[in-house]
Amino acid sequence: MNPIDKDSPMPLYFQVKEDIIKGIKDNLYTEGNPLPSEFALIKLYDVSRTTIRQAIDQLVKEGYLERRRGKGTYVKKAENFYWELEELTSFNEVAEKKNLTSSTELLSIKNIENNDVTKYVFKNNYEQFFQLERLRFIEKQPSEVVTTYVPVTIATNLDKFDFSKIALFDILKDTYNINISYAEKKFTAINCSSEDAKMLKIKENKAVQLVETVTYNNVDKPVEYSIARDNGLISTFKIVLNKK
Repeated sequence: MNPIDKDSPMPLYFQVKEDIIKGIKDNLYTEGNPLPSEFALIKLYDVSRTTIRQAIDQLVKEGYLERRRGKGTYVKKAENFYWELEELTSFNEVAEKKNLTSSTELLSIKNIENNDVTKYVFKNNYEQFFQLERLRFIEKQPSEVVTTYVPVTIATNLDKFDFSKIALFDILKDTYNINISYAEKKFTAINCSSEDAKMLKIKENKAVQLVETVTYNNVDKPVEYSIARDNGLISTFKIVLNKK
């Protein structure tokens, strides 16, 4: 246990939260076992009940703790799914590296005409696109809803593939010989629509991450545009920034 610095500009509840996380990682508090009582934590950290409750509320939201009715607060398996952005990898590849089970459900795939959404990325270079709607899962929990656009002329018969068994990136590479080089991502916080909320099993208007991804080939041409609505309680994006 690290002492709480009451002169620090860091909020007390945040210091408590971070110290409890350290305790979980160091196996001081182990999975499936109860956290010490509020009274014990108040005495341990010499802070108010409000501070302890704020810290515990955050730990529950972040997936480190769970409340069991009539029993107390318990340590649980952390469910945050970190997607490290330094590497260009598919959803399934990232899950596999983290030893997590992933799956994808194809909600729909259809042929659409070039419109304002696709023109945003592809301009007027293509007339028709495949529009895919997919629901992705981590550890059997809904993680994100993704709408993806791929030009028909670069990936004909894309609607014949089973996306529950094979990743889109693998199809583009192995079947259509598309050399994927890099991607650009844009992150925006939005309120979840009622339709997405049902699929993600969260409340309508809850904040989610809108992640727009444009994927490019080796000659700097966009080959895929995805708009993901990501449940931040399960998926967290991580990037390492190096000082020049």
